Amino acid sequence: MSQVALETMQEILHERLGIDKDKVTLDASLEDLGIDSLMQIELLFDFEDKYKVKIPDLTEKPTTIGELIAIIEPFIPKS
Repeated sequence: MSQVALETMQEILHERLGIDKDKVTLDASLEDLGIDSLMQIELLFDFEDKYKVKIPDLTEKPTTIGELIAIIEPFIPKS
């Protein structure tokens, strides 16, 4: 899992929800962080905007930050 994807997720959640970046770890529960299914969709849009890509709609129900990043990461351009 790329550090870039995790750092991007940390930045977005800090900006959007004021979540301390240290709490946004791969094992962190989406529910514990207050991220519901609507916020997951908004996060996908944020990643799409940032990286100028199209991420398909979620077909899986991620429960952790790591699972959500695993869905998003294949669409992030490699540097």
